[in-house]
Parts: sequence; C-alpha cells; structure tokens
Amino acid sequence: MDIDGFAQCLTYIQATAVKTSTDKYLPLAGAIVGAGLAFGLNYFSTTRKEAKTKNAKKECCEEDLHELMHVCKHALESLLEVCDKIATKNRPTGHNLPSIVSLPLLDKYYPEIAHTFSVDQRYWIKLVFRHVDEINKYLEQLIEHDAETSLFRISILVINLEACLFEVYKHCYCIISNNKFDFSDHDDALAELGVTQEQIEWLNMLKSNAEKANSVLGLPNT
Repeated sequence: MDIDGFAQCLTYIQATAVKTSTDKYLPLAGAIVGAGLAFGLNYFSTTRKEAKTKNAKKECCEEDLHELMHVCKHALESLLEVCDKIATKNRPTGHNLPSIVSLPLLDKYYPEIAHTFSVDQRYWIKLVFRHVDEINKYLEQLIEHDAETSLFRISILVINLEACLFEVYKHCYCIISNNKFDFSDHDDALAELGVTQEQIEWLNMLKSNAEKANSVLGLPNT
C-alpha cells in the first residue's frame, strides 16, 4: 500500500469510528462550564458592587449621626447660656440655636440598609428620630418666643429641649460605637461637653422651679 492509500484508509477509519459517550458530551459540558463561569463572575461582580454601595450608604448614615452629635453639643452650650437670663426674670434677647435639626442622609438611606445595623443600633436610631421631631417642635416654639409672654412657659421649653438634646447626643454616641455606655451623671456629662458649672446651676434652678410649680422663682406666667 502506498502512502496515499494509507492516508485515505486512516481517514476512513477515523470517520467511521464510534464515538464514546464522553466525546459526545464534551461540547455540552464545555458550554455548561462556560455558562457557569460567566454566571459566577457576574454574580461576584454584582455582589461586590452591592456590598460597596451598602457600605457607602452606611457611612453616609454615620456621617449624619456624627453631625447630629456636633449640633446637639453646640445647641446645649447655646441653650444653657440663656438660663441665667430667664431665672433672673429677663427675656432672652438672642441665641445661637439652630432653626431646625435635619437628618437628610439617614432619612434617605437608613430604610434601605436598616438590616446592616444591630438590634440595639436600630432601637437607638428609632429614639433619635423620635427625639429629633421633639427638638424641632421645641425649637420652633422657643425661637418664636416673642409671641410667648410667659417666662415660666419659656423656661419649660428650655428644660424640655435640653433633655431631648442630651438624650440624642447619648444615643448617637451609642449607635456609632455600637455599644451601650454608662454615662456620667447628667450634670457631670454636661460639664464634660463644655458647659460651665454656673450654667448648670442656673438650669437646675429652672428645673427646681418647674417641679415646684413656679414657687421658687415666681417667673411671670402671663
């Protein structure tokens, strides 16, 4: 048999040989593996992108909480500056209080990523939202005190606003740290925030007067 004849014979044998079951399924297996790899890569990429987005949104929420702590600290300092004027029966003539407290990033992103916070954090965040609503109510009433003729009622607004600001500051601290802290006594904590001892004493005088139905200071109530 010459070379050409041998080559033709070999080609015929290969063409007529029975393929094994493995040979039949190799193309299908390759397609499945390829599709699986493509799905896996796409899933990994999507999951990674979603995780980055969640982290970014959580950082935005925490940024709002940090800012809120700063606002509360500043507002507490400003609020207690007027306590002596009220206690000495003088109407406050000015203040550095914010007109409104807002949480734009927390309002926008928290509902989407609430599950990324711990149970305690979610509880504290609910309290923050509740107290911020109260703070804005008291701010509106206090800033428009020109329409309020009763120094006693103004003193009540100051007391209530101070309590809300202090609670929000504490809750924000716990949320950011994800830990429940035992804070100092109220007066000591105010001092740690930069409030003077004299201002704290004026505040306590207003509180004592409120508890005793204005019998201590006798502030104008009409």
